[in-house]
Amino acid sequence: MKKKFLVFTIFYLICSTQLFAEIVEVNNSRIKMLLKDGVPLIDIRTEGEWHQTGVINNSHLLTFFDKDGNYDFKKWMFELGKTANENGPVIIICRTGRRSRIVSNMMIQEKHDYLIYHATNGIKSWIESGNNTFKPD
Repeated sequence: MKKKFLVFTIFYLICSTQLFAEIVEVNNSRIKMLLKDGVPLIDIRTEGEWHQTGVINNSHLLTFFDKDGNYDFKKWMFELGKTANENGPVIIICRTGRRSRIVSNMMIQEKHDYLIYHATNGIKSWIESGNNTFKPD
């Protein structure tokens, strides 16, 4: 009986952790609503990209991949924790949505419990839709 309870408890803990982690695809209008609600927007592009296109107002600039495609996931997650609450919502954006999708999936695979709003088509779509950006400091 104790063994069944232990197996059930372990199974429940594993499944319940995955219930909280979720990726939700969002478009520009939904991003605007989320920003109004105070959801942090994490721009994972490089510094050069931020200066090239500008960034969305109130974005948190936190590069994930360096110019050579390298990354330090644990360090990045530590830095993210300074901006966004674990178990809380966060918007992840890159140039076109490809890298931000990779990062979002990595967060889920590593069992982090963020509710991730993935900016499906990235900053490129934001700009093409006539939305404003500004040059970072």
